[in-house]
Amino acid sequence: MSDHLLEGAKSGSELPISVEDILCRVPARARLAYTFLVTNAESRYDADTGWSCAYITQQALADEMYVCLRTATRAIRDLRTHGLVRVLAWPGARTETQVRIDSVDISSPFGPVQAALTRAPKRQLVDKAIAQLVAQNHELEALAAGI
Repeated sequence: MSDHLLEGAKSGSELPISVEDILCRVPARARLAYTFLVTNAESRYDADTGWSCAYITQQALADEMYVCLRTATRAIRDLRTHGLVRVLAWPGARTETQVRIDSVDISSPFGPVQAALTRAPKRQLVDKAIAQLVAQNHELEALAAGI
């Protein structure tokens, strides 16, 4: 486990998992799409949430990446599967594509579980961070869709 994770664990705080640790698990096309989404001229970072928001269609993303629409769609799907992108379709508004920028903090209010997290291998912590992001994203996407 990295020293940074150990420092957070010793102080009793949440364990930060970097976006880069999650990006290592996605295909190259998804990493490229992530870069284009983050650097898009319409992308706006919100420090309070740790997400960047852009109003960009998948076709526009494909055009920027110089790939076909199918490849861009697969890249977005890869990023959504790993919790790094959420697509919010609010009724009567343009679709938002939000991209995770900040690290993901994982913790447990239950002491023994928190203690186990501090001893868990990094791979397991990244799995937990992905699961946490995916669950939060599904909840927010359902809310946006009015479900």
